[in-house]
Amino acid sequence: MGPRKDNIIDLASAQRSSRKRVVQALFERHAEALRLFLRGRSVAPDEIEDLLQELFTRLMGAHRLEEKMADSTGSSRSYLLTMANGLMVDRWRKEQVRKAHADAVRTDDQGHTDELSPERIVAAQLELEAVKAVILDMPLNWRVALLLQRMRNMSYEDIALHMGVQVKQVDNYLVRALRRLRKARRKIEAAGEQPC
Repeated sequence: MGPRKDNIIDLASAQRSSRKRVVQALFERHAEALRLFLRGRSVAPDEIEDLLQELFTRLMGAHRLEEKMADSTGSSRSYLLTMANGLMVDRWRKEQVRKAHADAVRTDDQGHTDELSPERIVAAQLELEAVKAVILDMPLNWRVALLLQRMRNMSYEDIALHMGVQVKQVDNYLVRALRRLRKARRKIEAAGEQPC
């Protein structure tokens, strides 16, 4: 079975007819060389035609293509090979990102396979109540700054404007509030480790 040449150009039929002619001529002249290049780069046979289609589709939208492909400006084949190489690199990078994400999700799922026991639920509720009590016990300015930053995702500048204070004062409030929360959290964790 011979190489496919179907409808690669028709994908961008709304483009100017001169652009279509240039891309059609490039395809007819260089498609086989591009296939050989991709095979030499160990691209799977079923992906070669997809890459070619993507390459020639991109050519339909390339800026000043006619000038770039003029014989006087250099080798159109080397330009196409460079584009093909770029597409391969892009696909490889995307595949690496997908794999890394899948691995992270798989690892995360393995780490959370244990079911929530009633004891763990109660412990989490008690911890939440303890943290809530610590926040309610804070001075009003600390509490307001903390809640605006954490619950409304406001910047220090927005919090300062909202509270009518300087940004430095907001920073001071948040440092103190977070310090108190960390101290309370350590006490809660220490109490949880003690036997009943």
